[in-house]
Amino acid sequence: MSAKLVQKHYDFNEKDISEGKYSAWELIEPFWYMVSIYDSLDVYHREAEPLSDAQRKLLALFWYDAEVCNGGHSQFFFNSTGIVWKDAIEGMRLVGAVEYAENFQKAIDVFGGSVPFDRSERIAALETFSEDENFDDFHQMDMFYYGDANDICKRMDDYVKLHPAEFAVNGEYPAMQV
Repeated sequence: MSAKLVQKHYDFNEKDISEGKYSAWELIEPFWYMVSIYDSLDVYHREAEPLSDAQRKLLALFWYDAEVCNGGHSQFFFNSTGIVWKDAIEGMRLVGAVEYAENFQKAIDVFGGSVPFDRSERIAALETFSEDENFDDFHQMDMFYYGDANDICKRMDDYVKLHPAEFAVNGEYPAMQV
């Protein structure tokens, strides 16, 4: 079987969201294939334009979570997902995950306080870091995040219930069909 993108209808209303009928992931899923992280920052911003500020930040936070849980901060920054770093940290702050934002800020500080949005520039910086024998490959930040990564998902779930108007969706969006 091969997977392909198809249009799927999503209908999430404020009442159901506020009652906790949907997880944050279910409310962000319609945008997973709609917003490209594989092109330039301009493309990312243009494709994310129809999203509310909260939807964009939680989408970025889900990309961050997926990559860090799979291969750590090095993987997040090495892969195309690194383009969402600024929205991801803002998403952490938005949902009240201040200690996660502080942890992630340590990884950002390795880059001098601002991570290149261009993937080739991020990779070049990562290669420079790896040449430094004192660099711990983001290990401390990874371990902190792995300590209770499910907590950030709970905070996103709680946030969407409290702000249902920011996540109401009714329309056709790309979805993966297997």
